[in-house]
Amino acid sequence: MIRLIATDLDGTLLDSQSELSERTVRAVSQTMEAGAKFVLASGRMSESTGAFARQLSTNAPIIAFNGAVALDWRTGDTLFRRAISAESARRVARMAEELGIFIQYFPERGFFYEKRVPEVCDDYEGRIRMRGVELLKPLSGWIEKPAMKLLSLGENAKLIMLRDEILAEFPEISAMLSHPTYLEIVSAGVDKGAALRSVAECFGIPREEVAAFGDADNDVQMLQYAGRGYAMESGDANVVAGAEFVAPSNDSDGVARVLEELLAQNEIGG
Repeated sequence: MIRLIATDLDGTLLDSQSELSERTVRAVSQTMEAGAKFVLASGRMSESTGAFARQLSTNAPIIAFNGAVALDWRTGDTLFRRAISAESARRVARMAEELGIFIQYFPERGFFYEKRVPEVCDDYEGRIRMRGVELLKPLSGWIEKPAMKLLSLGENAKLIMLRDEILAEFPEISAMLSHPTYLEIVSAGVDKGAALRSVAECFGIPREEVAAFGDADNDVQMLQYAGRGYAMESGDANVVAGAEFVAPSNDSDGVARVLEELLAQNEIGG
């Protein structure tokens, strides 16, 4: 019996326009009515993830910043948080700046960058429906508070180069792709799988009774933790190849279709 469902947002629960379909909203509601907990687990910041939790009226905490934070979206109470130190954040920002790679800084709320670059910012800010703050000064000389995450946007080859340099120089930091052009940078040990484990344990739900959905590199640990890990067929080829189960694409309401099938088989409950 599945008692907890966790799902990524972009490329997974949301369609290509970053919207929730009526079918998806209905399937999520039916899943919760059956007694299961429903967790949104995203690389997005808390405000953006929480907006979808409110739209769905989810009955469990959200996981944001790729697993750096889990909180009750209704009360704001934090289950846990794990940030990158301000010093390490400044050093990573300097590395990106020296390589000429765009980077954003995320404290608890909002996000910041040195200079807005439309060719990379338009897509990201359009997806999350929020706009960053342009500082007109390097992040490496401005950051004073810990970072929940840093995010570099750009060409895949350059991001892989930056990722490899970060992992080689910073043992206290993890870096992974959430999209071919998005490099997520968080504290070491932070990932969606570890966060999902903590949330499931809060409810006393074993991993065998957890299902998870995702499409990208930053979802892999979550899919591996869950008793049933579903990769979206529209996702990263390596993620799909390594998954035990494959769901239809996000634009085909893949999560909803799997949930409907599980509900019809009475495999979801409280």
